Amino acid sequence: MLRASCFLILCCFFSAASAQAFKINPVARDSSMYEMPYKSIQAIQIVGNKVTKAHIILRELTFSKNDTLSNEDFIESLEQSKKNLLNTSLFNFVKIDWAILSPDEVFIVIQVEERWYTFPLPIFEIDDNNFNTWWRDRDYSRINYGGLLIRNNFRGRKEKLSLIAQFGFTERFRLKYEIPYINKSQKSGLGFNFSYNRLDEIVYNTENNERSLYKSTNGDAVKNYAGGVEYTYRRKIFNKHRFGVEYDLYSIQDTVTDLNPNYLRGSEAESQFLSLYYKFTHDNRDSRNYPLKGNYVSMSARKYGLGILSDKLDLTNVQFHFRKYFEIKERWYAATSLRGVVAANNNQPYLLQNGLGYSSTFNVRSYEYYVIDGQNIGLAKAQLKYQLVKPNYAKLDFVPLERFNKFHYAFYLGLFSDFGYVEDNIGFPGNDLANEFQFGMGVALDFVSYYDTVIRSEFSVNKFGESGFFLHFVAPI
Repeated sequence: MLRASCFLILCCFFSAASAQAFKINPVARDSSMYEMPYKSIQAIQIVGNKVTKAHIILRELTFSKNDTLSNEDFIESLEQSKKNLLNTSLFNFVKIDWAILSPDEVFIVIQVEERWYTFPLPIFEIDDNNFNTWWRDRDYSRINYGGLLIRNNFRGRKEKLSLIAQFGFTERFRLKYEIPYINKSQKSGLGFNFSYNRLDEIVYNTENNERSLYKSTNGDAVKNYAGGVEYTYRRKIFNKHRFGVEYDLYSIQDTVTDLNPNYLRGSEAESQFLSLYYKFTHDNRDSRNYPLKGNYVSMSARKYGLGILSDKLDLTNVQFHFRKYFEIKERWYAATSLRGVVAANNNQPYLLQNGLGYSSTFNVRSYEYYVIDGQNIGLAKAQLKYQLVKPNYAKLDFVPLERFNKFHYAFYLGLFSDFGYVEDNIGFPGNDLANEFQFGMGVALDFVSYYDTVIRSEFSVNKFGESGFFLHFVAPI
């Protein structure tokens, strides 16, 4: 624990050391705005919101009707409001214009171009730690298929309804409904989630920093029933609080308990438990998809096992995540990230074990083929990037739908380095990468497009001199 703490302090030091794909164009200025030092907003008109309710758009603005702002605050407020509206993921384009009614009175016009909100889509995806581990093994049994129905901006109130019927490697049925606002002040919200999951093949342990897999030939290796309720509170634009309770029921085959008696704890073949969690996020990035400026902070705590059911589980995890994005000069950007996980005790069942490498967002780049299990984790990332191709868009005339025929694109060339440390107090077999600093570095080319598309191609090398070319489909930091 001491070494992990030292690592986190070291990360904080280096974090003082990128990225929205589409930089917000400055709000137009002219000499007439300087006739008076203040501007009073007399009216706000919204254009283009065929589905979205006006109060949803007004909620994201940093100004209101009848507000009086200094000229500089007025311009900054318009620019920030435009970023906030784009970050709702409800619109492809947002434009805010203003007209002077008198030297100190203005009229605001907000033009939005709504996205397509209903997606009845087929599911065809790879179920693996990341694309690169799947590509190495070419295991076509790890394919998921099925149907997905998502209704974003349901009822025009920014609500989200999703239904999943998935088969293949992971069989999943899920209903999820998110209601961001349940009161007139638009500060409180609710979410509901119910799911059923089953797998024939699972990771039952790790050895030599690689996954140990068990594939059942006679039924489900693991089944899970889950449900939860979440309350959200968003008093201001950038801060959000989440409080939730979840119920889980897991059942596994006897073979899994034979292979790893601690998979569910104490050689149990079934476990049910409640978990309680709280999460705070502060997010003022210029884009949630691919930010270039701003910062993101999250802190969370989750308690597994509340002593209400007959389970013996008693585990608490605390996490934090800090990200900073800034512009160095025109077309040059930098970003840093610091992330940590601390377990209050070491009695974690393998099912809930912490670790690096199990997702493309929580790993040390250049270690894509490894997993590192442990209880306490520190991860630091840094990236410098150059805007190789400036954000632009092309009109696809052959696409009849207006919401799809404007194709955004941008390219970023970057250098990166990652540092990670995992503390393992249990002693997984051959877990040699734990309890030591790991680091990797490399070069990257990022392609960013519309509907939150990111494709990262990276060449990286780790501290052992192992190198490779890797693909990922989320922002690097």
